[in-house]
Amino acid sequence: MTDPFLDSLATALGGQAATALGATGTMALAKVRDLLRRRSQQDPETQVALEAAERDDAGPAQITALAERLDEACAQDAEFADQLRQEGAAVHAEITASDNVVNINKGTVTKLVQTREINGGITFN
Repeated sequence: MTDPFLDSLATALGGQAATALGATGTMALAKVRDLLRRRSQQDPETQVALEAAERDDAGPAQITALAERLDEACAQDAEFADQLRQEGAAVHAEITASDNVVNINKGTVTKLVQTREINGGITFN
């Protein structure tokens, strides 16, 4: 299980929550992406995980793989971990403090509901 902070960064980097970010979060996400691209020059595993998560067809497996890779990279390099936490703080704060429901759908869906609460039943016909 990865750190929720790294999960939120991986989710945003993979485009899964980018639309929920405001201007501050978007700028912070660009800084995080730049930091990871610089690290990727010496760390091919991070580059592969980042590229896979950024693909249009990326799904939960790619996002999880990126979060796990970030976790490993942070464990190996305390300076990188500090930089990542500093640059990604605004992204994490916006994703976790948001009162919004973020629902990302890719593909064909016949029935989709986005809600925070349902009081009573729900029926699809």
